[in-house]
Amino acid sequence: MDALSQLVATLDLRGRMDLRCLFGPGFSVPHQGVGPWRAPFHVALAGECEVWLPAQRRAIALRQGSLLVLPHGDAHVVRGVSARRGPAIRTDDGQVLPLKTNLARPDAAVALDLLCGEFEFAGRRRSSVLDALPAHIVVPFDATPGAAWLRGLVGMMAHEIEQQQPGAAAIVAGLCGTLFTLTLRAHLTQQPQQHGVLGLMVQERLAPALQAMLAEPQRPWTVDEMARCCHLSRATFARQFQQAAGCGPIELLTTLRMELASRLLAQGGQDSASVGEAVGYRSEAAFNRAFTRHAGMTPGRFRRAVGGRSLPA
Repeated sequence: MDALSQLVATLDLRGRMDLRCLFGPGFSVPHQGVGPWRAPFHVALAGECEVWLPAQRRAIALRQGSLLVLPHGDAHVVRGVSARRGPAIRTDDGQVLPLKTNLARPDAAVALDLLCGEFEFAGRRRSSVLDALPAHIVVPFDATPGAAWLRGLVGMMAHEIEQQQPGAAAIVAGLCGTLFTLTLRAHLTQQPQQHGVLGLMVQERLAPALQAMLAEPQRPWTVDEMARCCHLSRATFARQFQQAAGCGPIELLTTLRMELASRLLAQGGQDSASVGEAVGYRSEAAFNRAFTRHAGMTPGRFRRAVGGRSLPA
């Protein structure tokens, strides 16, 4: 399995589409912050709007054929580009999705046709992938190399919502997870200068070390062995790794192990000792200490909390 697929798998991703919005001129819709383990997204099917991010004090333009994801769940306001004030916004029932609109008539002029949804990352814990992502990602389909599949996926979702055929809701929900992975791929294409675990993945010289850690997390890796995977001297490897990832190789290896352990604990069926062994710990006590430092709770408490969906933020 490739590195991006393995990293996405650690997120226990669940995606859903929540709303379709049809607005005439003059609208403003506030969204509360939902992070850090939920990421709202908006897809502009037609028209345009701007998304105001209070924490950054900036507005992001979102135009027809583009997608916005807020990986850290920041509060934001979706608003029209016109300063005029439009009619009151209401929410109508729909067969596939609820419809939020301020249109007085079905045939009124539409300034924005928007799909709104959310990615959820089950199990509230640290994530090397989410930590490496910026506060917002905008993907304009026509201007992003390799985004044709993303545009096609969004088109299929919009078609299912519009046609309202049997099974449409299930199809749209199933495609949301793919939407996140394709968004990540497009982001890496748009922004080749990455940091953290994504910075390693895009650097040809260092990527073999990341791939090796993901493929065999239980192996007792040393920095020398990782350097040999990359055909670099130990000193050169350690320096370049620190520059790209912002941490040392062993520190990242520990993080990846704990993220895998979190996933295994959430899935159930294994005790702490077995999970610890699967991620490279022969001593259950050593695994418990490492996991508690990572997650802020013991493996046993984490497993019970995930089962009850009661993890603290």
